[in-house]
Amino acid sequence: MELSLCMIVRNEEATLARCLESVAGAVDEIVIVDTGSTDGTKEIALRYTDKVIDFPWRDDFSAARNEAFAHAAKPYLLWLDADDVLNAGDRAKLIALKPRLDGTVDAVMTPYYYAFDGSGRPSLIFERERIVRAAAGFRFEGAVHEAMAVSGRVIHEDIVIRHARAADAGHTGRNLAIYERMIANGERLAKRDQYYYARELADAGRHREAEAAFARFLDMDAGDDERQDACIRRGRCLLALGDYDGAKAQLFGALAVRAGRAEAFCALGEVCMAQGKDEDAMFYYRAALLCGEPPMGCAFTEPAAYDYIPLMQLCVLCDRRGDYCEASRMNERALLLRPDDANALRNRAYFEELFERSRLICGS
Repeated sequence: MELSLCMIVRNEEATLARCLESVAGAVDEIVIVDTGSTDGTKEIALRYTDKVIDFPWRDDFSAARNEAFAHAAKPYLLWLDADDVLNAGDRAKLIALKPRLDGTVDAVMTPYYYAFDGSGRPSLIFERERIVRAAAGFRFEGAVHEAMAVSGRVIHEDIVIRHARAADAGHTGRNLAIYERMIANGERLAKRDQYYYARELADAGRHREAEAAFARFLDMDAGDDERQDACIRRGRCLLALGDYDGAKAQLFGALAVRAGRAEAFCALGEVCMAQGKDEDAMFYYRAALLCGEPPMGCAFTEPAAYDYIPLMQLCVLCDRRGDYCEASRMNERALLLRPDDANALRNRAYFEELFERSRLICGS
């Protein structure tokens, strides 16, 4: 069936055309809601569609997204942000999916590669409800970090959306400001909002407030994914505050929700290193390596926690105790993952010089 692309934009002249070109031939209609651009965003949008709608911004992402849905005319609705892109392979997968959107599929979940490391590997992955059947009536909820509660026949497809934000885009404080205005106006944060409010505080480096906000969220009836992620993030806040025992308690709590999450093991390694307990840290980083492939379908997977981070930390820890051969092996394994990584290349040069001076030969 045919597909409408629905977007909300504001001052996106640097990325909008790239996004729209990346889905060329895969969508049958483009609906763009502009919430107050003052640059060339609307002119760029009009090159691709005549459905460009002005919508006054009112600190509510859901309201704007639902407005875009309201103007769509096709049976299925796809949403993207202006700094999202599909590569050629994923665009082909999207085109191949369309004949299967036959009215019996209510929603499609796809991976979202939200952040990337210096070598271009995804550093944060989670699933989003990316395509919905228009007649199902799903709508976004939440003023910030909006989402749809989809139901019915929901399928999972390996069509990766990549969040390719501008190089100068950082933590703007916009979302946090919206939450704080909501609180100042006497609004009680719903469960999802409480979770994301805590995350915004943590991202802003306000660790004490974030820890308290995560604690409030964990007192709510949350799902396993969000509960585990909140425990890990609360543990990191407590680590930043120097409360090592509290941090460990939260991280063990995360593993009690679901075992095999390398993010929790790596954070435990951080705590032990901060305490000077190197042997304990090595145990946790090796446990992270044993977790295998990052799980798909879980909330907020950090792929580097399953290989690169523990390898680099084990390199440091083995070097500290004088096991230079093992340290070098850990570093070489990291270089297989990131051949151009500056830190690992510096480590290689360090070990080469060390081995040359000592004439130490390491076996394979």
